[in-house]
Amino acid sequence: MNVVTYLRVSSEQQAERELSIPAQREALQRYADERGWSIVDEYIDEARSAKTDERPDFQRMIVNAQKTDKHFVAIVVHKFDRFSRNRGDHAVYKALLKKQGVTVVSATEPIDTDTPHGFLLESMLEVISEFYNVNLRHETLKGMRENASQGFHCGGRVPFGYRRVQTGKKVTYELGSNEEVKLVQQMFQMAVEGHGGKRIARELNQQKVIEGKSWAPSTVLAILNNSVYLGKRVWNKKSDGDGKQNDMSEWIVAENAHPAIVDQQLWDATQASLMARKISKTQ
Repeated sequence: MNVVTYLRVSSEQQAERELSIPAQREALQRYADERGWSIVDEYIDEARSAKTDERPDFQRMIVNAQKTDKHFVAIVVHKFDRFSRNRGDHAVYKALLKKQGVTVVSATEPIDTDTPHGFLLESMLEVISEFYNVNLRHETLKGMRENASQGFHCGGRVPFGYRRVQTGKKVTYELGSNEEVKLVQQMFQMAVEGHGGKRIARELNQQKVIEGKSWAPSTVLAILNNSVYLGKRVWNKKSDGDGKQNDMSEWIVAENAHPAIVDQQLWDATQASLMARKISKTQ
């Protein structure tokens, strides 16, 4: 019997807790050999979540399974949660595959889904897997909220003018080079003097203060509107799902989380100047 294998680990961090790709491959090869099956292809999604639309090789596998000239009749996974941790996805994709004569087989969860007991057991495993995924997301979010409330870094790019500092598992910021710090302060001062993003970017590019660094107006404005330069750390400003800005009541703001590059007076003057320019453009 010709089969294909599907292997997945969620992320670099989670890979430490999950079976690695090489270990999954070895286990699936052994499982196939014991049954005399031939593995004719392999699909791998590394550092990918369980969301099917974010797994390119999973999608490629599903497309290939629907081809009339497909060369396999089963997809072998180490555990069913490698296929998906979402019950809806399990139902939809397994039903689609079944119409094409393709089954999903778990090497460590031998279940005959054609029997009532097997169907029930598989459904229970899917529920447990989804519970694990939802609970993990909840615990991760709770940990990130606590981390953010203490002023620590919760991922993403470190702002220009700062450097990462790690103490144990906690990450915060320290001031970057004097060159970068002074450049940020210069941007704020130029904004106070009435210059807009385009003018500031043009002058910085002409100065070539940092060799090889090119400035865009949008980058300059992003810096001028980022309260991180006041020493504040703001988390949960935008939704992960759609990228829309959350209500301010949902933001987690930590004051004095790291050294400030500008003081409150310069910040307030900058914001007033930027707002005045915005109003003048609409009149």
